[in-house]
Amino acid sequence: MKKCNNCNIMIGGNTDTCPLCQNMLSGEASPDNWPSPRRLRVKAFAYKLQLFIVLALTTIALSLDFLLDLNNGKHYSLLLALWLILFEMDLSGNMKRPFVVSRTVSISTFHLCILLLVTGWFLGFLPVSAYIITPSLLCASLAANLVFTMTDTTENALVYLLGNILLVIIAYAVLKLKYPEPGLLWTICLMLGFVAIIGTVIFKGRKVSDEIQKRMNF
Repeated sequence: MKKCNNCNIMIGGNTDTCPLCQNMLSGEASPDNWPSPRRLRVKAFAYKLQLFIVLALTTIALSLDFLLDLNNGKHYSLLLALWLILFEMDLSGNMKRPFVVSRTVSISTFHLCILLLVTGWFLGFLPVSAYIITPSLLCASLAANLVFTMTDTTENALVYLLGNILLVIIAYAVLKLKYPEPGLLWTICLMLGFVAIIGTVIFKGRKVSDEIQKRMNF
């Protein structure tokens, strides 16, 4: 790091003058403390460009669909818009916040389940989406978050695992109220949720209750 002999402070980066007194610095330069502005500008431009393309295509699709009625009342553009909106939400969240694998897996799985259920209802394959695809995705998300929780030293994955388990329990309870037999895959998903609870309590102990208290604010 460079040093300002006048202020007697160390300055990181490759600047030649002190930011306080503007005197010349002595010593060897060090890596910059902040990301390159050019890299951030390129990243911001790339995000804005893809956002413009997505919104432009969505606007064109909605306009053609509703103004020309090309699909005889079957508004596929609404389905396309929903997919693109949730895609943008996931992309924006990952770009604006530090990347956390467990959060990305949990939120993306939740959004994908919603999209597949709506798409299944819209296109006529709701039973397949509700009883096969959705529980399979939730099982995969549970298993992944359980692994992340056991290997993550920052404890960021624990809250997403608990949220994943709660989602499975609520979804199973809702199905159970409407249908006596929710199906084999949903039963497996619920069992995996209970296994995940047992595993986190055994291996994480007090951290589970601490996380719940922190999120519930009590």
